[in-house]
Amino acid sequence: LDVYADWCGPCKVLGPALEEMAVKSGGMFRLVKVNSDNERPVSQALEVTALPTVFGIRDGKIVHMFQGMPRSEDMMKNFMMGLFGAAPFSPPVTSQETAKYQELSSKLIKAAGAASFSFSARERLTDRITAKLDELVQDESVPDVEGSATLIRTFLSNAIKNPYEQKYRKINLENKIVASKIGGNASCLAVLKSVGFAKSGTEMILAKGKKVINVAPLVVARDCIDKWIQRNRNEMAAAARRRKDEMDRARLLAKWENEEEEDEDEDLEQDAEEVDPLACTLKLRLDGKKKIHEAVLHQDDPLSKVLEVLNVDASEEDVQITCVSKRMIVKSSDEQAMSKTLGDHGLMPAAAIVVKVGSSTKNDAVDTSSLKDRAAGKKRKKGSHTMQSIGIYAKDDDNKAELIDGGGGVWYEHDVSDDEEENQNDAQDEPSSLKDKEPETSKEEGSPDGASEDD
Repeated sequence: LDVYADWCGPCKVLGPALEEMAVKSGGMFRLVKVNSDNERPVSQALEVTALPTVFGIRDGKIVHMFQGMPRSEDMMKNFMMGLFGAAPFSPPVTSQETAKYQELSSKLIKAAGAASFSFSARERLTDRITAKLDELVQDESVPDVEGSATLIRTFLSNAIKNPYEQKYRKINLENKIVASKIGGNASCLAVLKSVGFAKSGTEMILAKGKKVINVAPLVVARDCIDKWIQRNRNEMAAAARRRKDEMDRARLLAKWENEEEEDEDEDLEQDAEEVDPLACTLKLRLDGKKKIHEAVLHQDDPLSKVLEVLNVDASEEDVQITCVSKRMIVKSSDEQAMSKTLGDHGLMPAAAIVVKVGSSTKNDAVDTSSLKDRAAGKKRKKGSHTMQSIGIYAKDDDNKAELIDGGGGVWYEHDVSDDEEENQNDAQDEPSSLKDKEPETSKEEGSPDGASEDD
């Protein structure tokens, strides 16, 4: 590739020499001349800084270059032999130069592809891809429209970044992710076919057998998908929600139908079971015990049957049978009530019964003396006691305790009492109180109508 200009003197000398070499080679290489003034995008993509600039290209990749006139005939021969692969370049190409050539090759491919892809072809491709993506939104068989469009964009982007790699031009339709998002969907396959993919068995292949591809249609398709996703993101989200709601509704409906069938089966099983209408289910518990005994008796069984279930002998101790829910209290001494049936007592079909065996002795041991006597019988602590009260008092409120000024308008009432003095005072006051009571009693007895003077 010879990049030249009409006003360049060295270009006028090198150009004819290269043309003569191409003619004499018998088709071993092809010479392409680019006028840098007329094709500025190409010269800018190749970063041409001097004229003439010659690039050696093999299999679509730039392998070497030189600027200006060759210094010698041997230099030119070495360049051509290295281009054909017959001998290595001298001096050899460094790793930095190789990376630079790869970058320039990628730019050259994009510039050449854009130049060969007309504006009308670009518009037709954009309209076709947009229409197919719109159909994808309306397709109820695709659960994730945005995911499918994003996956197609990923395939296109990989091919654009690696135009020389064959593996990035193949799509395995049997892949789990590809099958779930693209699969055999007609709209997705149409988008891939519009940029050059062709179906081969279970794969989609782009530019089969070619060493390099034209990335211009891929770039147009990728940019179209990006704009379409940005524009229709809300609509795709709404469509995804509708599909999700329909799937949830179908799942709930299937679950409800299964539960309804199970309920019908359970009802049939319950109807099939034989239920005794005369059975009385009782939960029995001895008073003071936590264990519950379950028993199923007959409606016509007497109430005394409950004692037999609990192994309680009513002849030795008094027994009381209580059912709170039925408001029933029966003692074993009531033979008539004990002989009545469970149905007569209204214990059908189920009831909870508490059986109390023996009389309680706790009540007999309870002291029935007055509160004053019980308080006097308690052991009192001996010694002096102090009581303080905090409040606002007047100095002349006739209080018996000592007032202490706490500041801020707060006074403390301090009262000191002694148990021993109280006991002595109580002992002195007791005879006098008894004397006071005796005349009143005699006065009441002497009254003709039995009424006191106070009355």
